[in-house]
Amino acid sequence: MDESTEYKSHSSLKRFLPASLFSRALLILVLPMLIVQTFAIYVFYIEHWENVERHFSISLSDDIAFIVHEMQYASERDKREIENLAPKFLHIDVSRKPNDPAVAHFPSTTDDAIFAIFVSQLRDTIDEPFLVRRSPGENKVILLIKMKDSVLCLQFPIKRLASVNAVIFILWMVGAAILLLTVATLFLRNQIRPISKLAEAAEKFGRGQDNIDFRPQGASEVRQAGRSFIAMRERLKRMISARTEMLASISHDLRTPLTRMRLALAMLPDQKYVKPLLADVQDMEKMIQEYLDFARGEGGEAAKKTRASVLLGDVVGKYTSQGKNVTLNLPSDIEITVFYNAMCRCLYNVIDNALRYGSRCEVSAGEAAGHMEIMIDDDGTGIPPEQRDLAMQPFKRLDISRNLDTSGAGLGLSIVQDIALRHGGEIALEDAPIGGLRVRISIPV
Repeated sequence: MDESTEYKSHSSLKRFLPASLFSRALLILVLPMLIVQTFAIYVFYIEHWENVERHFSISLSDDIAFIVHEMQYASERDKREIENLAPKFLHIDVSRKPNDPAVAHFPSTTDDAIFAIFVSQLRDTIDEPFLVRRSPGENKVILLIKMKDSVLCLQFPIKRLASVNAVIFILWMVGAAILLLTVATLFLRNQIRPISKLAEAAEKFGRGQDNIDFRPQGASEVRQAGRSFIAMRERLKRMISARTEMLASISHDLRTPLTRMRLALAMLPDQKYVKPLLADVQDMEKMIQEYLDFARGEGGEAAKKTRASVLLGDVVGKYTSQGKNVTLNLPSDIEITVFYNAMCRCLYNVIDNALRYGSRCEVSAGEAAGHMEIMIDDDGTGIPPEQRDLAMQPFKRLDISRNLDTSGAGLGLSIVQDIALRHGGEIALEDAPIGGLRVRISIPV
């Protein structure tokens, strides 16, 4: 078998396997038990149960043959004596009925499958025609034997043909399997629960939710993984805090001389060089503010639940109140958990870019596969597909304009991506139906 064929066989097998760890562990435990017990019951039935029933049938057939032989040649007095003694010593009730010619013939067969071995053995033991049937409402068997001058009616308990212990054995095996399955299910759930809590804590931390009540539990390997996660979380928090503090310090240090420069320029006479210098100072302040926004992407804001209509209504309302061409299309309202201010800053950046390079902007949202997707379309020039990955990188500007009012510092989409990742989501750049660029922001509901 070559590698491609082996890979296909493994892939086809995986389609039939359960996805969760709990289901797979339960399958590993239950499947061998079911196979072994099924094999044991089959072997028991073939090798033991049928042999036991055959021995029961032989013993009962011999007793019946003895009664039939004695009833054929005994006197009336001896026949009554046999009827009295048979229940006591053979556990067979014996009675006689008149031989009515109108009674149906006796086929020496039965319609009940449980009597098949007994009927076969009885045909080999006696020559008289007979009929076997189950007594209605009672746990007994009725055997009618056609004699010369009468019909011999024999009744005996069904346990003389079928072993009750065999049924009890099977029920015990099934009951033990159910008990074992119940205990295994409870045990596995307790073992899997710490892993699920660890995955949930990692998911929440990936969305930026730091208020996680997580303590390592379970087996030693799971506790070790939990402790490693806590250590990793603390290292990441220290790294993010150090980055934020460093950029905040740099921006503070830069703003101080910029403020002095602004004051100095304001006190200068109105010359033709003053206004360009003031514009440069303002552009530098904008760049510093973008750096701070990028650094604050992992700030201390707490997540909260809100409606999509409230979030998008507040953002779009800011632009419509200023007379800008921004529309909102929200077919259905969705409840989401977001860092409200961070998400507003994310949407502001995208809409600002849309209005900077286009004349109108359309905002829409909908739910798909457990995520809320926010689409922001513009009618601008768009971004070529081969440059979209580059546009997501920090400090990358796609245009060659030197006017920072149109170019920015190259952090707009990086801030958007950073905030989306903080929510456990992602962004994608696509072609907009209205001709420009579509920014698709997807975050978990």
